Amino acid sequence: MNKQFKKIFMLMVAFVATTAFAACSSSDDDDDDVKVTGITLSATSLSFTKDGGTQTVSVQAPTQASASSSADWCTASAGSISAKLKVTPITVTASANTTTDERTAVITITAGSESKTLTVTQAKGDEPTVEPTPTPTPTPTPSGEITAKARDLAKLMYPGWNLGNTMEPPVNGLSAETSWQSTKTTQQIIDYVKAQGFKSVRVPCSWNCHATNGQIDAQWTARVKEIIDYCIQAGLYVVLNDHWDNGWIETNGFTDLSEGNVSTKLETLKNLWTQIATAFRDYDEHLLFAGLNEPNCDTQAKTDVLLRYEQGFIDAVRATGGNNAKRTLIVQGPSTDIEKTDNYYDVTRLTDTAEGALMVEVHFYTPWNFCGMEKDESWGKMFYYWGNGNHISGNTHNANWGEESDLQKLFQRMKTKFVDKGYPVYIGEYNCQWRDLSSLSGEDQTKHDASVKLFHKTVNQQAITMGMVPVVWDINYANQGGTKGVMTVINRASLSIYCQPAMEGITEGTAAATWPY
Repeated sequence: MNKQFKKIFMLMVAFVATTAFAACSSSDDDDDDVKVTGITLSATSLSFTKDGGTQTVSVQAPTQASASSSADWCTASAGSISAKLKVTPITVTASANTTTDERTAVITITAGSESKTLTVTQAKGDEPTVEPTPTPTPTPTPSGEITAKARDLAKLMYPGWNLGNTMEPPVNGLSAETSWQSTKTTQQIIDYVKAQGFKSVRVPCSWNCHATNGQIDAQWTARVKEIIDYCIQAGLYVVLNDHWDNGWIETNGFTDLSEGNVSTKLETLKNLWTQIATAFRDYDEHLLFAGLNEPNCDTQAKTDVLLRYEQGFIDAVRATGGNNAKRTLIVQGPSTDIEKTDNYYDVTRLTDTAEGALMVEVHFYTPWNFCGMEKDESWGKMFYYWGNGNHISGNTHNANWGEESDLQKLFQRMKTKFVDKGYPVYIGEYNCQWRDLSSLSGEDQTKHDASVKLFHKTVNQQAITMGMVPVVWDINYANQGGTKGVMTVINRASLSIYCQPAMEGITEGTAAATWPY
């Protein structure tokens, strides 16, 4: 216990004892509570060694006190208030400091409408041992000045394909790549993707869960580079993002809109993208960055915060210089939902030092009953049959909304709001559940397959015709799963087409489309 803490603590004890004694002397009721106004802390500052630990501060206040910390490395929790003495113990815990800087946190203690702060400092950690950076497999790295703008690139990127369930699982280490699907990515797989007519690959990727004290693991970055180089070698464009990443910002960045939380998340985002952008600075226009994936926004207030995060993403990438000064960047609408993006999102509020270097991203899983629903619910049934000519008379699993005309109206909203104003739209994900209906009486697998094909054809034809880049979601799970369905187009292990209806729809829809400029 430091001297200041001891002195204040002894004064508090004396104060409580005197008050209690006075109360006992002036009343016949020995159970009277101590009368307290305001907040009194037994210490206003704490200090920890680099190894961290736990200390306790006493808070005397009229009501139960609570505590919150401004830093992740320092936590504060409140015990139960003493009914008579009105004292709440606050336990403050500091983790070991593995950085080389002294650090400070502020604990805010609140009781009723009043609050006070406690400053926590911790000594700097030891100098880290620098591990040698692994050398990735030598593959060509594209270089050269970036000249193409977003509008130029968009018409070269369709149709697109997702390397889904591969680099985005929130599992630390290189084993993440095969934790949600079993096939390690190879040059042969990417070459097969190219052979099917795809022009670009989206690489969903986690980063924060591969970082220690804010530093991304060098081996993880090297593996991501290998995969991107496979795509570049095949002549494909690549979109690299920060994808869900255990929800550190996509969810947690919008559940708490306080300035403290938003500022902390913004600094983490800028730190991650500074490292990512630096690692890929020399790549040419075949590589694009997407700041987030599906930011969980459903109000204007949350969308305003989203724009702050995206501005931080843009600023961080541009600040790394080189080709990143002109690289095309992709920003996400709220929840990547077309209606919310049309209603709440104003891309012109973002400032960029590069001219014409932004795309806007939305995703498309409409109608959900056909695209993603895995079992009938009280509010609606799964749709097995979608689109003109594919319904079965009297069948309760016919689509009754979200078909061709609705799709066209939604896409038109994106064309009007963004494409017509010079911002290409990137449909970073779309697909529908391909279901096995063979064991169900009264259902028609042929009609369902035709529905899957028509959905993919319509998405591609309408998107491309309106100046949008459609990118199919693909998880490499070769099992239809009955009526639950699956979103897999390519079987990577066997280098074969798994969902023929989807692939045929993508091919035919692309061939039938005409880019608008």
